Formats: sequence, C-alpha cells, structure tokens
Amino acid sequence: MYRFLSRKMSGALAAGAFALMALAGQDARAQSTYNVSISLDYSGPFAAVMDSWYGGQQSVFDWWNETRGKKLGVKLNVKTYDMRYDASQVARTWPQILADDNPIVFLGMGTPDLVSLMKRLPADKVPMIMGTAMVGPLWTANGWHFSFRPTYSQEFAGLFAYLQDRLPGKRALRIGTVSTQGIPGYVDQVNGIVKLAATYPDRFVIAGSQWVDNTPINITSQVRELLATKPDLIMVGTNTAQVVATLKAIKELGAKVPVVTSSHNGLTEVAKALPMADLEGSYSVFGFAPSMDASVTAAQIFEKYNKTKGTWGITAAQTSSQALLATAAIERAIATVGPTKLTGQAVYDALEGPPFGPEHFQGLMKSVAFTKDAPFPTTNLSVKAVTVKDGKFVPVSADWMPVPELPKW
Repeated sequence: MYRFLSRKMSGALAAGAFALMALAGQDARAQSTYNVSISLDYSGPFAAVMDSWYGGQQSVFDWWNETRGKKLGVKLNVKTYDMRYDASQVARTWPQILADDNPIVFLGMGTPDLVSLMKRLPADKVPMIMGTAMVGPLWTANGWHFSFRPTYSQEFAGLFAYLQDRLPGKRALRIGTVSTQGIPGYVDQVNGIVKLAATYPDRFVIAGSQWVDNTPINITSQVRELLATKPDLIMVGTNTAQVVATLKAIKELGAKVPVVTSSHNGLTEVAKALPMADLEGSYSVFGFAPSMDASVTAAQIFEKYNKTKGTWGITAAQTSSQALLATAAIERAIATVGPTKLTGQAVYDALEGPPFGPEHFQGLMKSVAFTKDAPFPTTNLSVKAVTVKDGKFVPVSADWMPVPELPKW
C-alpha cells in the first residue's frame, strides 16, 4: 500500500513539475523581446559625463523590464554604440544598427545623430528620441525625431527672462557667450539667443561672443576680452570642458560673473572637476525638474537599478526623462497593437498621439505633447534651473519659469 501511494505521489509530483515547466515555457514564449538602440560618447567631448548619462537610461529600462515589462509581456533589450559625438560615425554605424538590432526606437545623443539620421528615419521607420534640447535648423514638420525639451535657446531664454525681470529697474540683461564655430548645434545656441535679443531689445543685449576650441585647455585671453564687454552672465551651452575652462579663466582674472550651462554640461558634473566655491552663483537650466527635487522619484529608480559608475545629478535626470518618454510611448503602443506586434511605426504613432501626463515621468516633467509642426513641444513652455548658493545646489525657483515666445531663427 505504501509503495503504491509512493508511486502515485511520485507520478503526481512529476506531472505537477511537468505542468510547471510547461507554464514556465508558455510564460517565456509570451514575453516578446525588442531592441532599443542608444547613441553614446565614451571617446569624444562628452566622455567625462557618459557614465551618468547612460546610467540614467540603463536604470529606467531595467526598472521598466522588472516592474512593467513582465506584466505586459515585453522585454526591452538595450544595445549601445559609442558614436564619439561624430556625425560620420553615426552615419557609418546606422546600417549595422538597422540590420542587427531592428530597433523599435533609437535614443539619440545630440546634433550628430540628428544631422545624420533625421532625413533617414521616416524611410527606416525608426523614431528617435533625444535627451538633449533641440536646435533651430531641426525645427521641422513631420519628423521622426523627438525631444521632450524645446531648443537650447528657448531653455536659456526662460532663465534669462526670470533673471532680467529681477534686475534693478528691469534694465536689459547683458549676455556673453562662449561656444565653438563649425559645430552646428553649438553655433545654433548662440544664434537663438541673438534672435532673443533682437526680439526683445529692451530686455536682452548680446554683450559679446567668444569662439573657442571644442575641448579647450586655457581660454583666459578670450574670457578677458569677453569680460571687458561687462556681461551679467556668460552662456556656455556646449560641453563640460568649455564650462570648466571658462570658470577657471574667470577665477584667474579675479572676476565674479556667473556661467549659465545646460544639463548635459551641468553644474553637478562640473563640480567633479572644480571646487564648489568656483561654481558659486552659476546656473544650469533645462526643461525638466532638478535632480535634487524631493518630488523626483526617478532618483530612487537610479539608486536601485544603476549599474554604471555614474552618479545621480542633472545629466542622469535628463537621460532618465528621455528613457521614461520612450517607455511611455512603448506602453501606449503595446496597448494599441499588442505585445507581439511592436514596431517602430507603432512607437511613432504613440508619440504622435495624445499628451503624455506627469504620471509617466517620475516627477521629472509635467506633461509632453507633440504635434506634426515640430519635433518638440512648442506651446506653454517653461523651464527649471539650479544654482550654487553657499556651496550647495539649490533650485532657482520652486515654480516653473515661463519661456518668452521666440520666433524661428
């Protein structure tokens, strides 16, 4: 009797184990895998911030796979490429990405990706989402390139308007610029601010502009010339090396003029190269919430899932926002076509759909809405900024700062 029961129980256990294996097999087959390809720069001008940059993206995709993808039957496989922030490298690598990855979305890094791919994307049926702000020449209709942020110039304009409104007598804000000729995205930032000054001459004046090497070592002579024009601030929206060189020159010359950066070359990254005292009074401005804002729950995602040597800060917050927009669009596409039929077209259609609300962005953004007229939001724009005060990073304003209307340039 015991032997009979043992055999019976053994058979039941075996049958149960087989059933579990079958269910596991069904679960494995039910989860569809899709590639997300990413442009990075580990050997060019942004190499210094790349661990934090990729950490923001990687942590979001790992979080999404574990908390959202499993329930939806989709796994996102991230493929990275060191493009060296070089348009020719992007152009050479893109056919390989299409052939090997067949990505449903591509995360671009900057102007080289846009210049090389924006005309190809509609034919290749792969939407590209940028983490950086946009530039004027890419303000086009019916594109497959998207950014949750407006142009750099519009972001800078939001902070400049806030600062000008607080000047004694509301006199015009005198703006100095440091940038590099020959790199379209860098030149465009200056062109947009020139347009801002021409549009609002009573509020903004271009005090002077200096053109320096892409990764300069010493620009003291150029900054001396710029300081002679008496700027209220100096805009450096290019890369971390130029911010560091500008701040070093200002200190060497004994001046007290704040530098205004964007996010990819922001103060939290510059602080890794310079003492906080050298950053006192300078700014970073961007179209998302500051990384140190207590309401930004993306910080907890980064802390738990980050596998890089990067740190949470403005740069990681920027690329977390980029990845969160990508996963929001993918979820919307899954709801439309199902987990087994995702394509680049489906993700593009999702991006062109209704606005994405704040629930998608872990405290980093209010909402994002696209139209066919531009690859970025164009109405009711606002920005946030951080500064260094008494050796600490603090928000410039608790409220979002409105961006003045700025015509195309």
